[in-house]
Amino acid sequence: MKKTALIYSSLTGNTKKVGEAIFEVIEGEKTIFSVEEVTPEMIKSYDRIIFGFWVDKGTADSRIRKLLGKTSGKEVAFFGTLGAEPDSDHGKKVYRRVTELCTKNNTLLGGFLSLGKVADKLVERMGKFPINLIHPLTPERLARIENASTHPNQQDFENAQKYFKMILG
Repeated sequence: MKKTALIYSSLTGNTKKVGEAIFEVIEGEKTIFSVEEVTPEMIKSYDRIIFGFWVDKGTADSRIRKLLGKTSGKEVAFFGTLGAEPDSDHGKKVYRRVTELCTKNNTLLGGFLSLGKVADKLVERMGKFPINLIHPLTPERLARIENASTHPNQQDFENAQKYFKMILG
């Protein structure tokens, strides 16, 4: 049985909640950590690492990217939360970018994205962007943010659990 570490970075609490749901279905020896608790040395004793992140600028947040860059020779998987639908163009770009990060020095088992609430601070900053910038608060964006505010929900947790049961065997 593989020794598994689940490491998450969470800005609003969304990623932590999804990580806790996934952690419940991991079999064998396992530990869950917040990224603030972890050093590259600590994870050397694990066979399998599951990285959880919130999406920042179209990829995993900087703390998870940094830790991923220092991880090699492991089986890895990822899960992330974002304020857009996972199957949207943005979600697909995030998935590809994080897949590339994971496969540089490791073996990727799979990845899962979930809709999640957008941080209030980010919404506030978006409201100050000029209209021609990348994330202006258009009526369409406000509707997506409102929809995301109810996620992750129980169905998202169950979908994450089902996915990780499948890829971890």
